[in-house]
Amino acid sequence: TTSLFAQLPRRAFLGTQLYTVNDSVARLYKLPDAQGALIQRVVENSSAQSVGLQPGDVIVSVQDKNIATHLEVVETIGSYREGDVIQFSYYRNGELQHAEAPLKGFPKETSEHAEVIYDAVPYDGGYVRTIIRKPPGEGPHPAFFFIQGAHCGSIDGMNPRSPVAMLLEGLTEKGYVVVKTEKAGVGDSRNNIHCTDCDLDYEIRLFTASFNQLSQYDFIDTSNVFVFGHSMGGVQAPLMQTDFLPKGIAVFGTVARPWFEYYIDIARKQRLMVGQDYLENEKHVARAIPFYYKLMIEKMSPEEMELDPELKDFMYNQWSYDGEGRFHGRHYTFWQQLQDTCLFTAWASTPAYVLSIWGEGEFVALNPFEHKLIADIVNQYNPGKARFYSMPSIDHGFVRVEDVQHAIDIRNDWEYQYTHFNNNLVDVLHEWMQEIIN
Repeated sequence: TTSLFAQLPRRAFLGTQLYTVNDSVARLYKLPDAQGALIQRVVENSSAQSVGLQPGDVIVSVQDKNIATHLEVVETIGSYREGDVIQFSYYRNGELQHAEAPLKGFPKETSEHAEVIYDAVPYDGGYVRTIIRKPPGEGPHPAFFFIQGAHCGSIDGMNPRSPVAMLLEGLTEKGYVVVKTEKAGVGDSRNNIHCTDCDLDYEIRLFTASFNQLSQYDFIDTSNVFVFGHSMGGVQAPLMQTDFLPKGIAVFGTVARPWFEYYIDIARKQRLMVGQDYLENEKHVARAIPFYYKLMIEKMSPEEMELDPELKDFMYNQWSYDGEGRFHGRHYTFWQQLQDTCLFTAWASTPAYVLSIWGEGEFVALNPFEHKLIADIVNQYNPGKARFYSMPSIDHGFVRVEDVQHAIDIRNDWEYQYTHFNNNLVDVLHEWMQEIIN
Protein backbone atom coordinates (compact mmCIF):
# COMPACT_ATOMS: atom_id res chain seq x y z
CA THR A 1 0.00 0.00 0.00
CA THR A 2 2.94 2.33 0.56
CA SER A 3 3.87 2.06 -3.13
CA LEU A 4 0.30 2.83 -4.14
CA PHE A 5 0.33 5.98 -2.03
CA ALA A 6 3.63 7.01 -3.62
CA GLN A 7 2.00 6.73 -7.04
CA LEU A 8 -0.80 9.09 -6.01
CA PRO A 9 0.81 12.33 -4.81
CA ARG A 10 -1.17 14.87 -2.80
CA ARG A 11 -3.10 17.56 -4.67
CA ALA A 12 -1.52 20.99 -4.41
CA PHE A 13 -2.59 23.44 -1.72
CA LEU A 14 -2.18 27.14 -2.49
CA GLY A 15 -3.68 28.32 0.81
CA THR A 16 -5.17 31.71 -0.03
CA GLN A 17 -8.49 33.49 0.20
CA LEU A 18 -8.92 35.18 -3.18
CA TYR A 19 -11.14 37.85 -4.71
CA THR A 20 -11.60 38.56 -8.44
CA VAL A 21 -10.22 41.95 -9.44
CA ASN A 22 -12.79 44.53 -10.61
CA ASP A 23 -12.34 48.13 -11.80
CA SER A 24 -12.31 49.65 -8.32
CA VAL A 25 -9.78 47.07 -7.03
CA ALA A 26 -7.61 47.70 -10.12
CA ARG A 27 -7.56 51.45 -9.40
CA LEU A 28 -6.89 50.95 -5.68
CA TYR A 29 -3.97 48.56 -6.28
CA LYS A 30 -2.55 50.50 -9.29
CA LEU A 31 -3.07 47.66 -11.77
CA PRO A 32 -2.88 48.12 -15.56
CA ASP A 33 -6.30 46.48 -16.04
CA ALA A 34 -9.10 44.74 -14.16
CA GLN A 35 -7.61 41.24 -14.43
CA GLY A 36 -6.30 38.93 -11.74
CA ALA A 37 -6.99 37.57 -8.27
CA LEU A 38 -6.48 39.69 -5.15
CA ILE A 39 -5.09 37.80 -2.14
CA GLN A 40 -7.14 38.62 0.96
CA ARG A 41 -5.60 36.03 3.30
CA VAL A 42 -2.64 33.63 3.31
CA VAL A 43 -2.84 30.39 5.33
CA GLU A 44 0.07 29.32 7.57
CA ASN A 45 2.40 26.63 6.14
CA SER A 46 0.82 26.92 2.68
CA SER A 47 2.33 27.07 -0.80
CA ALA A 48 1.43 30.76 -0.98
CA GLN A 49 3.39 31.47 2.19
CA SER A 50 6.45 29.54 0.98
CA VAL A 51 6.38 31.44 -2.35
CA GLY A 52 6.30 34.69 -0.37
CA LEU A 53 2.84 35.86 -1.42
CA GLN A 54 1.11 38.31 0.93
CA PRO A 55 -2.37 39.75 1.46
CA GLY A 56 -2.76 42.65 -0.99
CA ASP A 57 -0.79 40.94 -3.76
CA VAL A 58 -2.66 40.43 -7.04
CA ILE A 59 -1.89 37.20 -8.95
CA VAL A 60 -1.95 37.82 -12.72
CA SER A 61 -0.35 34.62 -14.05
CA VAL A 62 0.44 31.05 -12.97
CA GLN A 63 2.94 29.07 -15.10
CA ASP A 64 2.64 31.72 -17.85
CA LYS A 65 -1.15 31.29 -17.92
CA ASN A 66 -2.83 34.69 -17.61
CA ILE A 67 -5.31 34.87 -14.74
CA ALA A 68 -8.55 36.86 -15.12
CA THR A 69 -10.53 35.61 -12.10
CA HIS A 70 -9.94 33.94 -8.73
CA LEU A 71 -11.58 30.75 -10.03
CA GLU A 72 -8.89 30.45 -12.72
CA VAL A 73 -6.24 30.36 -9.98
CA VAL A 74 -8.11 27.58 -8.16
CA GLU A 75 -8.61 25.60 -11.40
CA THR A 76 -4.97 25.99 -12.48
CA ILE A 77 -3.48 25.00 -9.11
CA GLY A 78 -5.92 22.05 -9.00
CA SER A 79 -4.14 20.46 -11.95
CA TYR A 80 -0.79 20.33 -10.09
CA ARG A 81 0.57 18.06 -7.38
CA GLU A 82 2.68 18.37 -4.26
CA GLY A 83 6.30 19.06 -5.22
CA ASP A 84 5.55 20.59 -8.63
CA VAL A 85 7.55 23.81 -9.08
CA ILE A 86 5.24 26.68 -10.09
CA GLN A 87 5.93 30.23 -11.26
CA PHE A 88 3.71 33.09 -10.14
CA SER A 89 3.54 36.64 -11.49
CA TYR A 90 1.86 39.16 -9.23
CA TYR A 91 1.56 42.87 -8.56
CA ARG A 92 2.69 44.27 -5.22
CA ASN A 93 2.38 48.01 -4.60
CA GLY A 94 1.82 48.57 -8.32
CA GLU A 95 4.99 46.69 -9.37
CA LEU A 96 5.01 43.41 -11.29
CA GLN A 97 7.00 40.72 -9.49
CA HIS A 98 7.81 37.04 -10.12
CA ALA A 99 8.44 34.09 -7.83
CA GLU A 100 8.64 30.30 -8.05
CA ALA A 101 8.59 27.52 -5.50
CA PRO A 102 7.54 23.88 -5.10
CA LEU A 103 3.89 23.49 -4.16
CA LYS A 104 2.91 22.03 -0.80
CA GLY A 105 0.30 19.32 -0.52
CA PHE A 106 -3.20 19.73 0.85
CA PRO A 107 -3.25 19.29 4.66
CA LYS A 108 -4.21 15.76 5.69
CA GLU A 109 -7.11 14.93 7.95
CA THR A 110 -6.40 14.14 11.58
CA SER A 111 -8.34 12.29 14.26
CA GLU A 112 -8.28 12.36 18.05
CA HIS A 113 -9.27 8.71 18.12
CA ALA A 114 -7.35 7.03 15.30
CA GLU A 115 -4.39 6.95 12.97
CA VAL A 116 -5.47 8.41 9.60
CA ILE A 117 -4.06 6.42 6.68
CA TYR A 118 -4.00 7.85 3.15
CA ASP A 119 -3.96 5.01 0.65
CA ALA A 120 -4.97 4.38 -2.96
CA VAL A 121 -6.87 1.82 -5.01
CA PRO A 122 -5.88 1.00 -8.61
CA TYR A 123 -8.82 1.83 -10.88
CA ASP A 124 -9.30 2.65 -14.56
CA GLY A 125 -5.80 3.58 -15.62
CA GLY A 126 -4.98 5.35 -12.39
CA TYR A 127 -5.66 5.42 -8.68
CA VAL A 128 -8.50 6.44 -6.39
CA ARG A 129 -7.73 7.99 -3.00
CA THR A 130 -8.97 6.19 0.10
CA ILE A 131 -8.84 7.66 3.61
CA ILE A 132 -8.89 5.14 6.44
CA ARG A 133 -9.26 5.78 10.16
CA LYS A 134 -7.57 3.00 12.11
CA PRO A 135 -8.44 2.89 15.83
CA PRO A 136 -5.82 1.98 18.45
CA GLY A 137 -5.36 -1.61 19.59
CA GLU A 138 -4.27 -4.85 17.97
CA GLY A 139 -7.44 -5.58 16.05
CA PRO A 140 -8.63 -6.85 13.76
CA HIS A 141 -11.45 -4.30 14.05
CA PRO A 142 -14.90 -4.21 12.43
CA ALA A 143 -15.08 -1.72 9.57
CA PHE A 144 -17.55 0.94 8.44
CA PHE A 145 -17.38 1.57 4.66
CA PHE A 146 -18.96 4.92 3.79
CA ILE A 147 -20.50 5.70 0.38
CA GLN A 148 -21.42 9.35 -0.07
CA GLY A 149 -24.18 11.01 -2.11
CA ALA A 150 -24.32 11.84 -5.83
CA HIS A 151 -22.22 15.02 -5.76
CA CYS A 152 -18.71 15.10 -7.26
CA GLY A 153 -17.10 17.18 -4.50
CA SER A 154 -14.09 15.94 -2.57
CA ILE A 155 -14.67 14.31 0.82
CA ASP A 156 -11.01 14.73 1.78
CA GLY A 157 -10.34 17.52 4.26
CA MET A 158 -13.98 17.86 5.29
CA ASN A 159 -14.77 20.50 7.88
CA PRO A 160 -14.54 18.49 11.14
CA ARG A 161 -17.74 20.22 12.32
CA SER A 162 -19.76 18.99 9.34
CA PRO A 163 -22.38 16.34 10.21
CA VAL A 164 -20.81 13.73 7.90
CA ALA A 165 -17.37 14.26 9.47
CA MET A 166 -18.88 14.03 12.96
CA LEU A 167 -20.68 10.79 12.08
CA LEU A 168 -17.46 9.19 10.83
CA GLU A 169 -15.41 10.45 13.77
CA GLY A 170 -18.12 9.26 16.19
CA LEU A 171 -17.90 5.73 14.79
CA THR A 172 -14.09 5.88 14.85
CA GLU A 173 -14.34 6.66 18.56
CA LYS A 174 -16.53 3.55 18.99
CA GLY A 175 -13.67 1.41 17.65
CA TYR A 176 -14.52 0.91 13.96
CA VAL A 177 -12.09 1.23 11.08
CA VAL A 178 -13.80 3.94 9.03
CA VAL A 179 -13.18 3.99 5.28
CA LYS A 180 -14.12 6.64 2.75
CA THR A 181 -13.33 6.77 -0.96
CA GLU A 182 -12.88 9.73 -3.27
CA LYS A 183 -14.68 9.57 -6.61
CA ALA A 184 -12.99 9.39 -10.03
CA GLY A 185 -10.67 12.30 -10.74
CA VAL A 186 -11.73 14.06 -7.52
CA GLY A 187 -9.27 15.31 -4.89
CA ASP A 188 -6.06 13.28 -5.20
CA SER A 189 -7.70 10.64 -7.46
CA ARG A 190 -6.35 10.35 -10.99
CA ASN A 191 -8.37 8.39 -13.55
CA ASN A 192 -9.16 8.34 -17.26
CA ILE A 193 -12.47 10.06 -16.62
CA HIS A 194 -13.77 12.55 -14.05
CA CYS A 195 -16.75 11.93 -11.77
CA THR A 196 -18.79 14.54 -13.67
CA ASP A 197 -18.46 12.51 -16.90
CA CYS A 198 -18.74 8.93 -15.67
CA ASP A 199 -21.89 6.83 -15.57
CA LEU A 200 -23.48 5.00 -12.63
CA ASP A 201 -22.02 1.56 -13.47
CA TYR A 202 -18.49 3.03 -13.55
CA GLU A 203 -18.94 4.58 -10.11
CA ILE A 204 -20.38 1.39 -8.59
CA ARG A 205 -17.32 -0.52 -9.87
CA LEU A 206 -15.07 2.16 -8.32
CA PHE A 207 -16.61 1.71 -4.87
CA THR A 208 -16.49 -2.08 -5.36
CA ALA A 209 -12.72 -1.91 -6.05
CA SER A 210 -12.24 0.15 -2.89
CA PHE A 211 -14.32 -2.31 -0.82
CA ASN A 212 -12.42 -5.32 -2.19
CA GLN A 213 -9.08 -3.81 -1.15
CA LEU A 214 -10.15 -3.94 2.52
CA SER A 215 -9.14 -7.62 2.53
CA GLN A 216 -5.49 -6.50 2.29
CA TYR A 217 -5.45 -4.83 5.73
CA ASP A 218 -4.61 -7.09 8.66
CA PHE A 219 -6.26 -4.63 11.07
CA ILE A 220 -9.71 -5.11 9.44
CA ASP A 221 -12.00 -7.98 10.43
CA THR A 222 -13.39 -8.80 6.97
CA SER A 223 -16.13 -10.96 8.52
CA ASN A 224 -17.55 -7.76 10.04
CA VAL A 225 -17.47 -5.06 7.38
CA PHE A 226 -20.55 -2.82 7.22
CA VAL A 227 -21.47 -0.63 4.25
CA PHE A 228 -23.28 2.65 4.86
CA GLY A 229 -24.90 4.28 1.85
CA HIS A 230 -26.07 7.87 2.23
CA SER A 231 -28.57 9.16 -0.34
CA MET A 232 -27.27 8.01 -3.77
CA GLY A 233 -24.82 5.84 -1.82
CA GLY A 234 -27.85 3.87 -0.64
CA VAL A 235 -28.65 3.05 -4.27
CA GLN A 236 -25.09 1.97 -5.03
CA ALA A 237 -24.49 -0.11 -1.88
CA PRO A 238 -26.69 -3.13 -2.74
CA LEU A 239 -25.52 -3.07 -6.39
CA MET A 240 -21.84 -3.70 -5.60
CA GLN A 241 -20.64 -7.17 -6.69
CA THR A 242 -17.88 -7.61 -4.09
CA ASP A 243 -15.19 -10.29 -3.68
CA PHE A 244 -16.27 -10.87 -0.07
CA LEU A 245 -19.66 -10.09 1.42
CA PRO A 246 -20.44 -7.19 3.72
CA LYS A 247 -21.90 -8.32 7.04
CA GLY A 248 -24.46 -5.53 6.90
CA ILE A 249 -25.72 -2.68 4.71
CA ALA A 250 -27.26 0.41 6.29
CA VAL A 251 -28.87 3.07 4.13
CA PHE A 252 -30.12 6.55 4.95
CA GLY A 253 -32.26 8.89 2.82
CA THR A 254 -32.31 6.81 -0.35
CA VAL A 255 -34.49 5.39 -3.15
CA ALA A 256 -35.68 1.87 -3.97
CA ARG A 257 -38.32 2.36 -6.67
CA PRO A 258 -37.56 2.98 -10.38
CA TRP A 259 -36.35 6.55 -10.70
CA PHE A 260 -38.92 7.70 -13.29
CA GLU A 261 -41.55 7.03 -10.61
CA TYR A 262 -39.43 8.66 -7.88
CA TYR A 263 -38.85 11.82 -9.91
CA ILE A 264 -42.58 12.31 -10.50
CA ASP A 265 -43.08 11.93 -6.75
CA ILE A 266 -40.44 14.61 -6.13
CA ALA A 267 -41.90 16.95 -8.76
CA ARG A 268 -45.35 16.72 -7.22
CA LYS A 269 -44.51 16.78 -3.51
CA GLN A 270 -41.15 18.43 -2.83
CA ARG A 271 -41.94 21.80 -4.41
CA LEU A 272 -45.16 22.02 -2.41
CA MET A 273 -43.20 21.28 0.76
CA VAL A 274 -40.91 24.25 0.13
CA GLY A 275 -43.82 26.61 -0.51
CA GLN A 276 -44.65 26.40 -4.25
CA ASP A 277 -48.17 27.52 -5.26
CA TYR A 278 -50.46 24.53 -5.96
CA LEU A 279 -51.53 25.63 -9.43
CA GLU A 280 -48.02 26.68 -10.44
CA ASN A 281 -46.79 23.31 -9.26
CA GLU A 282 -49.35 21.48 -11.42
CA LYS A 283 -47.96 23.33 -14.44
CA HIS A 284 -44.45 22.26 -13.40
CA VAL A 285 -45.48 18.60 -13.02
CA ALA A 286 -47.16 18.65 -16.46
CA ARG A 287 -43.84 19.80 -17.96
CA ALA A 288 -41.66 17.51 -15.82
CA ILE A 289 -43.31 14.18 -16.71
CA PRO A 290 -42.58 14.35 -20.49
CA PHE A 291 -38.97 15.37 -19.73
CA TYR A 292 -38.47 12.49 -17.30
CA TYR A 293 -40.05 10.07 -19.77
CA LYS A 294 -37.78 11.16 -22.62
CA LEU A 295 -34.68 11.05 -20.40
CA MET A 296 -35.31 7.97 -18.27
CA ILE A 297 -37.53 5.69 -20.39
CA GLU A 298 -36.75 6.63 -24.00
CA LYS A 299 -33.06 7.32 -23.13
CA MET A 300 -32.93 10.43 -25.31
CA SER A 301 -29.69 12.42 -25.26
CA PRO A 302 -29.68 16.10 -24.26
CA GLU A 303 -28.80 16.97 -27.88
CA GLU A 304 -31.97 15.22 -29.07
CA MET A 305 -34.12 16.83 -26.38
CA GLU A 306 -32.77 20.30 -27.17
CA LEU A 307 -34.55 20.13 -30.54
CA ASP A 308 -37.87 20.44 -28.65
CA PRO A 309 -38.18 24.06 -27.36
CA GLU A 310 -40.32 22.99 -24.38
CA LEU A 311 -37.87 20.28 -23.27
CA LYS A 312 -34.92 22.59 -23.89
CA ASP A 313 -36.40 25.25 -21.63
CA PHE A 314 -37.09 22.67 -18.89
CA MET A 315 -33.57 21.20 -19.15
CA TYR A 316 -31.79 24.50 -18.71
CA ASN A 317 -34.13 26.21 -16.26
CA GLN A 318 -35.44 23.34 -14.12
CA TRP A 319 -32.85 20.58 -14.33
CA SER A 320 -29.51 22.42 -14.19
CA TYR A 321 -28.31 21.41 -17.67
CA ASP A 322 -24.80 22.73 -18.36
CA GLY A 323 -24.96 22.51 -22.16
CA GLU A 324 -22.24 19.81 -22.19
CA GLY A 325 -24.11 16.62 -21.34
CA ARG A 326 -24.46 17.08 -17.57
CA PHE A 327 -27.54 17.53 -15.38
CA HIS A 328 -26.94 18.60 -11.78
CA GLY A 329 -23.19 18.10 -12.28
CA ARG A 330 -23.45 14.47 -13.45
CA HIS A 331 -23.40 13.00 -16.97
CA TYR A 332 -26.87 12.30 -18.36
CA THR A 333 -26.07 8.56 -18.65
CA PHE A 334 -25.58 8.45 -14.86
CA TRP A 335 -29.24 9.48 -14.37
CA GLN A 336 -30.51 7.24 -17.17
CA GLN A 337 -28.90 4.12 -15.70
CA LEU A 338 -30.72 4.73 -12.42
CA GLN A 339 -33.95 3.72 -14.16
CA ASP A 340 -32.54 0.27 -14.96
CA THR A 341 -30.89 -0.61 -11.64
CA CYS A 342 -33.43 -3.29 -10.57
CA LEU A 343 -33.04 -2.37 -6.91
CA PHE A 344 -35.84 -4.71 -5.81
CA THR A 345 -33.79 -7.63 -7.19
CA ALA A 346 -30.60 -6.34 -5.57
CA TRP A 347 -32.23 -6.04 -2.16
CA ALA A 348 -33.99 -9.42 -2.49
CA SER A 349 -30.70 -11.18 -3.25
CA THR A 350 -28.42 -9.59 -0.64
CA PRO A 351 -27.46 -12.01 2.16
CA ALA A 352 -26.40 -9.07 4.36
CA TYR A 353 -28.22 -7.72 7.38
CA VAL A 354 -29.97 -4.48 6.41
CA LEU A 355 -30.91 -1.34 8.32
CA SER A 356 -33.04 1.13 6.36
CA ILE A 357 -33.23 4.53 8.08
CA TRP A 358 -35.64 7.30 7.17
CA GLY A 359 -35.21 10.69 8.82
CA GLU A 360 -38.46 12.27 9.95
CA GLY A 361 -37.09 15.69 8.92
CA GLU A 362 -36.58 14.55 5.30
CA PHE A 363 -37.71 16.65 2.35
CA VAL A 364 -35.14 15.18 -0.10
CA ALA A 365 -35.69 11.40 0.16
CA LEU A 366 -39.12 12.37 1.36
CA ASN A 367 -41.03 9.08 1.34
CA PRO A 368 -40.93 6.76 4.39
CA PHE A 369 -42.68 4.13 2.23
CA GLU A 370 -39.49 3.90 0.15
CA HIS A 371 -37.38 2.97 3.18
CA LYS A 372 -39.91 0.57 4.67
CA LEU A 373 -40.09 -1.09 1.26
CA ILE A 374 -36.36 -1.94 1.39
CA ALA A 375 -36.76 -3.72 4.72
CA ASP A 376 -39.94 -5.49 3.57
CA ILE A 377 -38.27 -6.80 0.38
CA VAL A 378 -35.24 -8.12 2.29
CA ASN A 379 -37.39 -9.75 4.95
CA GLN A 380 -39.59 -11.49 2.38
CA TYR A 381 -36.59 -13.17 0.78
CA ASN A 382 -34.29 -13.37 3.84
CA PRO A 383 -36.65 -13.39 6.84
CA GLY A 384 -35.49 -11.48 9.90
CA LYS A 385 -32.47 -9.91 8.19
CA ALA A 386 -33.76 -6.34 7.80
CA ARG A 387 -35.07 -3.54 9.96
CA PHE A 388 -36.78 -0.25 9.12
CA TYR A 389 -36.19 2.65 11.47
CA SER A 390 -38.05 5.95 11.30
CA MET A 391 -35.61 8.28 13.06
CA PRO A 392 -36.99 11.38 14.77
CA SER A 393 -35.46 14.87 14.62
CA ILE A 394 -33.02 14.34 11.74
CA ASP A 395 -32.87 15.70 8.19
CA HIS A 396 -31.23 14.43 4.98
CA GLY A 397 -27.82 15.76 6.04
CA PHE A 398 -27.87 14.24 9.59
CA VAL A 399 -28.75 17.61 11.16
CA ARG A 400 -30.90 17.75 14.29
CA VAL A 401 -34.21 19.44 13.40
CA GLU A 402 -37.62 19.75 15.01
CA ASP A 403 -39.61 18.72 11.91
CA VAL A 404 -39.67 18.94 8.10
CA GLN A 405 -40.47 22.65 8.07
CA HIS A 406 -37.51 23.33 10.36
CA ALA A 407 -35.27 21.33 7.98
CA ILE A 408 -36.50 23.43 5.06
CA ASP A 409 -35.90 26.66 7.00
CA ILE A 410 -32.25 25.80 7.85
CA ARG A 411 -31.33 24.17 4.52
CA ASN A 412 -28.90 27.00 3.64
CA ASP A 413 -27.84 27.84 7.22
CA TRP A 414 -24.37 26.28 7.43
CA GLU A 415 -23.65 27.63 10.88
CA TYR A 416 -26.76 25.89 12.25
CA GLN A 417 -25.95 22.65 10.39
CA TYR A 418 -22.35 22.61 11.62
CA THR A 419 -23.45 22.97 15.24
CA HIS A 420 -26.45 20.61 15.27
CA PHE A 421 -25.30 17.14 14.19
CA ASN A 422 -27.80 14.58 15.48
CA ASN A 423 -25.32 12.26 17.21
CA ASN A 424 -28.09 9.75 17.96
CA LEU A 425 -27.26 8.42 14.49
CA VAL A 426 -23.86 7.21 15.78
CA ASP A 427 -25.62 5.26 18.55
CA VAL A 428 -28.30 3.82 16.23
CA LEU A 429 -25.66 2.48 13.82
CA HIS A 430 -23.31 1.31 16.59
CA GLU A 431 -26.04 -0.61 18.44
CA TRP A 432 -27.24 -2.26 15.22
CA MET A 433 -23.72 -3.31 14.23
CA GLN A 434 -22.86 -4.61 17.71
CA GLU A 435 -26.05 -6.65 17.83
CA ILE A 436 -25.05 -8.35 14.56
CA ILE A 437 -21.38 -8.82 15.51
CA ASN A 438 -22.35 -10.42 18.82
